[in-house]
Amino acid sequence: MLYDGNGCSPPYEYSMDDWIREKNDYLDSLGPRDRAPVRSMTPEEVENMKKLQAEKDQRDARIAQEVAKGIWFSASSSTPEGKLCTASFAKLTSADNGTSGGIVSIMGFQKPKPDAWLIFYGTGLPQPKKVRKINITLQQDNEPAQAVQVFSYRYQGRAGAIAFAVPGLAAALDGMRDQQTFKLSIDGKTAMAIQWAEAAPVIQKLKQCAQ
Repeated sequence: MLYDGNGCSPPYEYSMDDWIREKNDYLDSLGPRDRAPVRSMTPEEVENMKKLQAEKDQRDARIAQEVAKGIWFSASSSTPEGKLCTASFAKLTSADNGTSGGIVSIMGFQKPKPDAWLIFYGTGLPQPKKVRKINITLQQDNEPAQAVQVFSYRYQGRAGAIAFAVPGLAAALDGMRDQQTFKLSIDGKTAMAIQWAEAAPVIQKLKQCAQ
Protein backbone atom coordinates (compact mmCIF):
# COMPACT_ATOMS: atom_id res chain seq x y z
CA MET A 1 0.00 0.00 0.00
CA LEU A 2 1.52 3.33 -1.07
CA TYR A 3 1.25 6.66 0.71
CA ASP A 4 2.00 10.26 -0.14
CA GLY A 5 5.44 10.52 1.41
CA ASN A 6 5.62 14.31 1.67
CA GLY A 7 2.36 14.87 3.47
CA CYS A 8 -1.32 14.24 3.02
CA SER A 9 -4.56 16.10 2.76
CA PRO A 10 -6.70 16.24 5.90
CA PRO A 11 -9.35 13.53 6.17
CA TYR A 12 -12.61 14.44 4.48
CA GLU A 13 -14.68 16.36 7.00
CA TYR A 14 -17.92 14.49 6.24
CA SER A 15 -17.18 11.20 8.02
CA MET A 16 -19.24 8.15 8.93
CA ASP A 17 -19.70 9.76 12.34
CA ASP A 18 -21.44 12.67 10.60
CA TRP A 19 -23.67 10.26 8.73
CA ILE A 20 -24.61 8.35 11.89
CA ARG A 21 -25.27 11.58 13.78
CA GLU A 22 -27.47 12.92 10.99
CA LYS A 23 -29.40 9.64 10.88
CA ASN A 24 -29.97 9.71 14.64
CA ASP A 25 -31.02 13.37 14.50
CA TYR A 26 -33.52 12.52 11.78
CA LEU A 27 -34.98 9.62 13.77
CA ASP A 28 -35.22 11.84 16.84
CA SER A 29 -37.10 14.43 14.81
CA LEU A 30 -39.79 11.86 14.03
CA GLY A 31 -40.61 11.32 17.68
CA PRO A 32 -42.82 13.42 19.94
CA ARG A 33 -41.36 16.78 20.88
CA ASP A 34 -42.86 16.82 24.35
CA ARG A 35 -41.42 14.43 26.90
CA ALA A 36 -43.81 12.01 28.53
CA PRO A 37 -44.60 12.85 32.16
CA VAL A 38 -42.50 11.01 34.72
CA ARG A 39 -44.37 8.34 36.67
CA SER A 40 -43.56 5.54 39.06
CA MET A 41 -43.05 2.11 37.55
CA THR A 42 -45.03 -0.92 38.59
CA PRO A 43 -43.20 -3.95 40.02
CA GLU A 44 -43.71 -5.72 36.69
CA GLU A 45 -42.14 -2.80 34.82
CA VAL A 46 -39.20 -2.77 37.23
CA GLU A 47 -38.60 -6.47 36.62
CA ASN A 48 -38.84 -5.94 32.87
CA MET A 49 -36.34 -3.08 33.12
CA LYS A 50 -33.94 -5.33 35.03
CA LYS A 51 -34.34 -8.02 32.38
CA LEU A 52 -33.60 -5.57 29.57
CA GLN A 53 -30.54 -4.28 31.43
CA ALA A 54 -29.26 -7.83 31.95
CA GLU A 55 -29.70 -8.55 28.24
CA LYS A 56 -27.82 -5.35 27.39
CA ASP A 57 -24.98 -6.29 29.76
CA GLN A 58 -24.70 -9.71 28.12
CA ARG A 59 -24.71 -8.14 24.67
CA ASP A 60 -22.04 -5.60 25.68
CA ALA A 61 -19.89 -8.38 27.14
CA ARG A 62 -20.20 -10.39 23.92
CA ILE A 63 -19.23 -7.37 21.83
CA ALA A 64 -16.27 -6.70 24.13
CA GLN A 65 -15.05 -10.27 23.59
CA GLU A 66 -15.43 -9.94 19.82
CA VAL A 67 -13.55 -6.64 19.77
CA ALA A 68 -10.76 -8.13 21.89
CA LYS A 69 -10.32 -10.81 19.20
CA GLY A 70 -10.78 -8.36 16.32
CA ILE A 71 -13.88 -7.44 14.36
CA TRP A 72 -14.66 -5.78 11.00
CA PHE A 73 -17.27 -3.11 10.26
CA SER A 74 -18.11 -1.73 6.82
CA ALA A 75 -20.56 0.83 5.46
CA SER A 76 -21.23 3.21 2.60
CA SER A 77 -23.10 6.50 2.48
CA SER A 78 -24.01 9.27 0.09
CA THR A 79 -22.31 12.59 0.81
CA PRO A 80 -22.21 15.98 -0.93
CA GLU A 81 -18.91 14.86 -2.51
CA GLY A 82 -20.15 11.47 -3.70
CA LYS A 83 -20.45 7.94 -2.37
CA LEU A 84 -18.17 7.33 0.61
CA CYS A 85 -16.98 3.76 1.27
CA THR A 86 -15.58 2.79 4.66
CA ALA A 87 -14.31 -0.32 6.41
CA SER A 88 -12.86 -0.47 9.92
CA PHE A 89 -11.09 -3.18 11.88
CA ALA A 90 -11.20 -2.89 15.67
CA LYS A 91 -9.07 -4.84 18.09
CA LEU A 92 -9.03 -3.24 21.50
CA THR A 93 -7.07 -4.40 24.52
CA SER A 94 -5.90 -2.83 27.76
CA ALA A 95 -2.30 -4.00 27.36
CA ASP A 96 0.75 -1.77 26.82
CA ASN A 97 -1.11 1.46 27.65
CA GLY A 98 -3.01 1.24 24.38
CA THR A 99 0.00 0.51 22.16
CA SER A 100 -1.33 -2.95 21.24
CA GLY A 101 -4.57 -2.73 19.29
CA GLY A 102 -6.86 0.09 18.27
CA ILE A 103 -8.87 0.79 15.13
CA VAL A 104 -7.71 1.05 11.54
CA SER A 105 -10.06 2.42 8.87
CA ILE A 106 -9.93 2.51 5.09
CA MET A 107 -12.05 5.37 3.78
CA GLY A 108 -12.45 6.60 0.23
CA PHE A 109 -14.80 7.81 -2.46
CA GLN A 110 -16.31 5.98 -5.36
CA LYS A 111 -14.61 6.54 -8.72
CA PRO A 112 -13.64 8.92 -10.24
CA LYS A 113 -12.99 10.97 -7.07
CA PRO A 114 -9.45 10.05 -5.94
CA ASP A 115 -9.58 11.03 -2.26
CA ALA A 116 -8.91 8.13 0.12
CA TRP A 117 -7.27 7.63 3.50
CA LEU A 118 -5.90 5.02 5.84
CA ILE A 119 -6.64 6.19 9.38
CA PHE A 120 -5.42 4.73 12.67
CA TYR A 121 -7.12 5.39 16.01
CA GLY A 122 -5.49 4.47 19.31
CA THR A 123 -4.96 5.63 22.88
CA GLY A 124 -1.20 5.41 22.38
CA LEU A 125 -1.24 7.95 19.53
CA PRO A 126 -0.71 11.71 20.03
CA GLN A 127 -3.84 13.66 20.92
CA PRO A 128 -3.22 17.30 19.97
CA LYS A 129 -6.02 19.77 20.62
CA LYS A 130 -5.70 21.03 17.04
CA VAL A 131 -4.92 19.14 13.83
CA ARG A 132 -1.20 19.22 13.10
CA LYS A 133 1.36 17.51 10.90
CA ILE A 134 3.84 15.09 12.46
CA ASN A 135 6.52 12.72 11.20
CA ILE A 136 5.82 9.05 11.72
CA THR A 137 7.28 5.71 10.64
CA LEU A 138 4.93 3.03 9.32
CA GLN A 139 5.93 -0.60 8.86
CA GLN A 140 3.65 -3.19 7.23
CA ASP A 141 4.45 -6.85 7.87
CA ASN A 142 8.14 -7.39 7.03
CA GLU A 143 8.30 -4.65 4.40
CA PRO A 144 10.76 -1.74 4.75
CA ALA A 145 9.46 0.98 7.05
CA GLN A 146 8.22 4.21 5.47
CA ALA A 147 8.91 7.61 7.06
CA VAL A 148 6.05 9.95 6.17
CA GLN A 149 4.45 13.18 7.30
CA VAL A 150 0.82 12.76 8.33
CA PHE A 151 -2.00 14.61 10.04
CA SER A 152 -2.47 13.96 13.74
CA TYR A 153 -5.59 14.89 15.70
CA ARG A 154 -7.63 13.97 18.76
CA TYR A 155 -10.54 11.61 18.26
CA GLN A 156 -13.34 11.21 20.80
CA GLY A 157 -12.11 11.14 24.36
CA ARG A 158 -8.76 9.50 25.05
CA ALA A 159 -7.91 8.36 21.51
CA GLY A 160 -5.63 9.97 18.96
CA ALA A 161 -5.85 9.60 15.19
CA ILE A 162 -3.24 9.43 12.42
CA ALA A 163 -4.37 9.90 8.79
CA PHE A 164 -2.40 8.72 5.74
CA ALA A 165 -3.46 9.88 2.28
CA VAL A 166 -3.55 7.11 -0.34
CA PRO A 167 -3.73 7.56 -4.14
CA GLY A 168 -7.34 6.45 -4.48
CA LEU A 169 -9.47 3.76 -2.85
CA ALA A 170 -8.72 1.23 -5.61
CA ALA A 171 -4.97 1.63 -5.04
CA ALA A 172 -5.45 1.20 -1.30
CA LEU A 173 -7.42 -2.01 -1.84
CA ASP A 174 -4.73 -3.39 -4.16
CA GLY A 175 -2.31 -3.14 -1.23
CA MET A 176 -4.62 -4.83 1.28
CA ARG A 177 -4.09 -8.46 2.24
CA ASP A 178 -6.27 -10.94 4.09
CA GLN A 179 -3.91 -10.75 7.06
CA GLN A 180 -1.75 -7.70 7.64
CA THR A 181 0.29 -6.15 10.44
CA PHE A 182 0.89 -2.44 10.98
CA LYS A 183 3.32 -0.76 13.37
CA LEU A 184 3.41 3.01 13.85
CA SER A 185 6.48 4.52 15.50
CA ILE A 186 7.23 8.07 16.61
CA ASP A 187 10.80 9.08 17.46
CA GLY A 188 11.81 5.42 17.45
CA LYS A 189 9.10 4.32 19.91
CA THR A 190 6.10 2.17 19.00
CA ALA A 191 2.93 4.23 19.29
CA MET A 192 0.52 1.61 17.96
CA ALA A 193 0.65 -1.93 16.59
CA ILE A 194 -2.30 -3.83 15.17
CA GLN A 195 -2.86 -6.91 13.02
CA TRP A 196 -6.03 -7.55 11.09
CA ALA A 197 -7.24 -10.89 9.75
CA GLU A 198 -10.05 -12.24 7.56
CA ALA A 199 -10.02 -9.09 5.44
CA ALA A 200 -10.76 -10.79 2.09
CA PRO A 201 -14.59 -10.42 2.26
CA VAL A 202 -14.22 -6.79 3.33
CA ILE A 203 -11.81 -6.06 0.48
CA GLN A 204 -14.29 -7.49 -2.01
CA LYS A 205 -17.14 -5.43 -0.54
CA LEU A 206 -15.07 -2.24 -0.73
CA LYS A 207 -14.10 -2.97 -4.34
CA GLN A 208 -17.77 -3.25 -5.23
CA CYS A 209 -18.50 0.00 -3.39
CA ALA A 210 -15.62 1.81 -5.12
CA GLN A 211 -16.85 1.09 -8.67
